[in-house]
Amino acid sequence: MTYDLYFWPAGSTDEPGPLADRLAEEDATGLAADERVSAFRSELLRRWPDLADTIAPWHDDLEWRRPWGRKDLADRFVVLTLPYRWKDTAALPVIADAHGLDCYDPQADELLRGRSGSGDTSAVAGWVFEDNVVRLMRQVSTYIGYSYDDHDEAALTGALDETDDESPDRWFEYPLSGEPELTMHLAQSSGGAVVSVRVEGPMDIVPATRIETLLDVL
Repeated sequence: MTYDLYFWPAGSTDEPGPLADRLAEEDATGLAADERVSAFRSELLRRWPDLADTIAPWHDDLEWRRPWGRKDLADRFVVLTLPYRWKDTAALPVIADAHGLDCYDPQADELLRGRSGSGDTSAVAGWVFEDNVVRLMRQVSTYIGYSYDDHDEAALTGALDETDDESPDRWFEYPLSGEPELTMHLAQSSGGAVVSVRVEGPMDIVPATRIETLLDVL
């Protein structure tokens, strides 16, 4: 069995049920194109690629999958048809809220509120190409409201030269004092032009998901 969730720009309607009914028929009257919807959709597909089989409306980002309807509505709303007990359901309204969207559950006829929690994610790990390390640091700083500047960049200069991701005591650590406060752990990978990354701190689902996505694309 499956259930649906609808997403649209926050505050678009006082009657979410009728709006969802119209959207089910691809009638998006009253919803303007909104880059927040596009950004949310992109984050979903990067974080959970399998959602490409369950997301609507149709758009070119679904690649080889056969279109079933209009493809000019993907920047107005998102619909997901999910299997019951899909493991990350609780993360969806949180991420939607971070993008400025409402999440509507037609089964319960209610808007689901994003609750980011108290910070139960302690680490996110991955790797980036060497040339993208500064970009990584700057972007993570943006996520947590830390003002990364030339002094931070100077501290990073040459700091990775003697690191080795295969030696636990040869990682470079650098704190980013934002909200939440995170510690970046960086080390060069032996025999490659990449840098292993571990980000630690009291992260909830929103910054953790964004950092995971960032590591995927860098």
